[in-house]
Amino acid sequence: MAFSMRMESRAVAVALLAFTIIRYGCSSPAAAQQPPPPAAQNPAVERLGKNLLRVGKVKVNTATREVSVAGTINAVTTLEFLANPPKGLKAYESALTLDTDGVTFNTALILIGLDRAHFRMNGKTIDGDRVELSVEVPGPPPRRIAGDRLIFDRTTNEETPPGGWIYTGSSVLPGGRYWADTEGVLIGFVHNGAAVIERTDTVGVGRYGSVVLNPNLGLQPDMPITLVVKAVGPAGPPER
Repeated sequence: MAFSMRMESRAVAVALLAFTIIRYGCSSPAAAQQPPPPAAQNPAVERLGKNLLRVGKVKVNTATREVSVAGTINAVTTLEFLANPPKGLKAYESALTLDTDGVTFNTALILIGLDRAHFRMNGKTIDGDRVELSVEVPGPPPRRIAGDRLIFDRTTNEETPPGGWIYTGSSVLPGGRYWADTEGVLIGFVHNGAAVIERTDTVGVGRYGSVVLNPNLGLQPDMPITLVVKAVGPAGPPER
């Protein structure tokens, strides 16, 4: 147990260092060694119990390697993204608004062991640390819906088939701005580079307007939901 606690403490330290580098644009070892900003400016990491943490409003379970965050369904007519932060620029074409910003969301994902160093891109093919997405909808009766099912193709009249979701970690723009927050997107499927999580395939590329929020799920605008992200293992071979 002591070893487990030390490993978890190390993960917290690594995540907060990553947060500092992203938020404040530290891009060199010398910069990273500078005194950290005031604690209030870092995402607050609170211990809720054994293996349970909270980063901002994001809950982290280091035992099951799951991250969960509350949100709502967006009123949208077409999709290119799955989730955006509050007042995100891509909310008009995203299924969900999540109650977190990009940096805090990314910090929580680092705490469950996801590593941007594993992310690879070869043309339109991407690979990296794999995750599963699901959306919990309160009842009665409560439901848990696979994230893929939110995406619906009006041309084929079918839900998007299960596919790989990859942790990309987004990136830092010149001046230290975090791309996910600048673009206002957290999870996407068009490989625009800003999202923290992407699908391995490009579901909506070149098909704008035909990909929509699944009308068969009964999801209404402003309906409360909880998004769950689960790490499912190390990076595997790119999908063909």
